[in-house]
Amino acid sequence: MGFEAIVHEYDLRCGAEQAFEVYVAGQWWHPKYTPDPGSFEKLTIGPESVVLTHRGLGEFVIGQVVESSPPSRLVYTSTLAQTPEWPSEITVAFTPGADGCHIGFEHGGWNDGNAADRKKFSDWPEILDRFVALADSVGGS
Repeated sequence: MGFEAIVHEYDLRCGAEQAFEVYVAGQWWHPKYTPDPGSFEKLTIGPESVVLTHRGLGEFVIGQVVESSPPSRLVYTSTLAQTPEWPSEITVAFTPGADGCHIGFEHGGWNDGNAADRKKFSDWPEILDRFVALADSVGGS
């Protein structure tokens, strides 16, 4: 049984290369969406994994990179706020445009094992707005 993906789209003033770099650097991630907001340092999307780093608590691997095709596409699993045995999957597509780039964001991979967790992810617009603001401020024209 399939479940509908969470989809968001944005137009940015920066290019796809800059948007991709800002996304994987993770400085846009909101601390309140971590195990301990007070000690949150950073989110990093590396070549193999997605990691939250906290002072004094260390690193939490919250996903695995499935595909990284800079600057056009990134796919990774996510276990944040979910049962680790049933990860969901996030796909971000970066498409160049005349005045910047277009971002297509899809949080899918929902199935019988993780569908109950889907309702926890209604705050993606708040999180992604931070990404858009940072990407546009760093690389906007």
